[in-house]
Amino acid sequence: MKRLLVAASLLLGACAPVMQGDTSVQRAPKPALQASFSPAGVIWLEGGQVWLARSPGFQKVNLRLPGPASAVAWQAVTNDFTPWAALTAAGLIVTADARPVSVPVGRVVAMSSSRVYREDGSAVGFDGSAAAVGSAGLLGAPDTVLTGSDGLDYALQGSRLYRVDGSAAPTLLTTGAAPFLYAAAAGEFGGVGTANAPTLVTSTGRYVLTGAALERRDAAGALLASVPHGAGVLGAVGSLIVTVQPGGKLRVFAPELRELTP
Repeated sequence: MKRLLVAASLLLGACAPVMQGDTSVQRAPKPALQASFSPAGVIWLEGGQVWLARSPGFQKVNLRLPGPASAVAWQAVTNDFTPWAALTAAGLIVTADARPVSVPVGRVVAMSSSRVYREDGSAVGFDGSAAAVGSAGLLGAPDTVLTGSDGLDYALQGSRLYRVDGSAAPTLLTTGAAPFLYAAAAGEFGGVGTANAPTLVTSTGRYVLTGAALERRDAAGALLASVPHGAGVLGAVGSLIVTVQPGGKLRVFAPELRELTP
């Protein structure tokens, strides 16, 4: 099953250090634009508002939720994908489609394709059950979470990268991670890698948003194609490469970076 790919957006200015045990961790602020991609489409969050664009038409819909959202994700169950949004002030997660479901889970800061992460670092399933997670959780809220190509969750706290694999406590993989997570079958940390710009790795290449262009490179790093493109987020929707820019501009590309009309 194709796994959920997620990429974070531009990070804003620095914030105060967060104490984790006896170590001061510089916490990255939440991105202004967040998005989650799946074979079913893309859901994104900007300024507390949520938009959804389903494949294959990619028609943008502004979802009218009962409050500002703090996180979005596609829940992956077998071959089904359900879009969710977290309403932190209300302590709820809600489905963002025609089948409204709300689950009380507390104050949520991030979601992967299988887990909901709360402000205190604990995580629950999309049904609100802690037993579905099987992990002691993180020490403090994660900045970014992603389900890797191996089906395990990975979480960034500042430059610390953890694997959340259902053991008694998450495994610290590195204290020098770059700020953007991407899923990869042979990532530098197992099911994921980290990069200094939004990155996507598929069977057709490595795609990077540099801030000025969307680039496609081969496994050796050679440039195969490039198109002008501003800063934003990117992910895979089936075989397509989809990007979202601040202000909600949605662009869809074939794998060779031929732009399609959404």
